[in-house]
Amino acid sequence: MNKTTNKQATERLGVDIGGVVIDRIADDTDTSFFGQNYLRTPAVKGVFSSLRRLVNKRFGPGVYLVSKCGPNVERKTREWLDHRLFFARTGIPHGNVRFCRQRHEKAEVCRELGITHFVDDRLEVLGYLQDVPNRYLFHATEEEVREHESILAEVRRVDSWRELLAELLPN
Repeated sequence: MNKTTNKQATERLGVDIGGVVIDRIADDTDTSFFGQNYLRTPAVKGVFSSLRRLVNKRFGPGVYLVSKCGPNVERKTREWLDHRLFFARTGIPHGNVRFCRQRHEKAEVCRELGITHFVDDRLEVLGYLQDVPNRYLFHATEEEVREHESILAEVRRVDSWRELLAELLPN
């Protein structure tokens, strides 16, 4: 078994959706994910090609989307992913999407999936993921960082998919 195949067998990447895949920039516009035109909400810059590279070069089929939301947002999220051809564009298996109703429940989902790396825009959530050895805070607001500052030392901070790729696919 070569090194890449061995890594793919043991490493698993978890990725939050809101703010990491689906951009929050449009929250106050007519393309807000929480408005009528949610299918027009943009993706975070670079997400499709970055996830494709992570699937191809490191994690294989071990990339999962893990999101906290209610039933209505779950439905809209699934529609958005399908509308954007997310699975075809990234290579992530269609069945690799998990939803939970409370933020702290992401920890149990990660344990069940064997997640070794997790990307979220909420420092609070990363604080719950004590069993995940590699946690990445993605483009968090300063308010979020101030509110959960004690967790900051346990995570790596990245502000873009390009920065995250540099962490996960070093040359």
